[in-house]
Amino acid sequence: MRASGAEPSGVSGGAKRKLESRRKLMEAARKLFAERGYHETRPQDISKAAGVGHGTFYLHFEDKLDCFLAFTDEAADELHEFVERHMALAHSLDEGIRELLIAVFEYSDKNPGVLGAALTDIDVLSTGGVGRRGPVDRWADVWAELMEKWKTTGEVSPDVDTRMAGYLIVGAIKQGGAYGVRRKLDRKKMIDSMTWLFVRALKK
Repeated sequence: MRASGAEPSGVSGGAKRKLESRRKLMEAARKLFAERGYHETRPQDISKAAGVGHGTFYLHFEDKLDCFLAFTDEAADELHEFVERHMALAHSLDEGIRELLIAVFEYSDKNPGVLGAALTDIDVLSTGGVGRRGPVDRWADVWAELMEKWKTTGEVSPDVDTRMAGYLIVGAIKQGGAYGVRRKLDRKKMIDSMTWLFVRALKK
């Protein structure tokens, strides 16, 4: 038995310090990417905000893009948890779209700026293939899978290209959500309007 809160005996001091420095770097990167965006954030800014030496950054990440991808992976996993909780409440196309939108806005409220930063298109950040899927791809896949399910129930037209529709919906939510925030639109009315538009586009 070990005291509550004690570190596992199998973890060395060096490993603990490495985990702690990565945690600090991830927290700093999250804050800076959300506030400044990818292009205005430098590795040295992240190191400084994390309170670690600049060299420590490169012990954990190959470069800024690698750090950004780690941030987007974390954000995508968090958003997926919100989506799963809300989708458990949905039993139709209309309810499913509405609950997904509510999940997205709830996540955004609790994590200001994170989703907007994480949905940056990875292809515009690198001239070479990064070999990893970003949140846009993961989220578009979620929509595509749901639309395939709704096709089997007859709620979505069989002619809908669900993969393309998934990307279109993600883009619409990102841009429409940003517009709603800027104009201070009523949240419920905005969700109702987006739900109506998506349902009309997908139904037979």
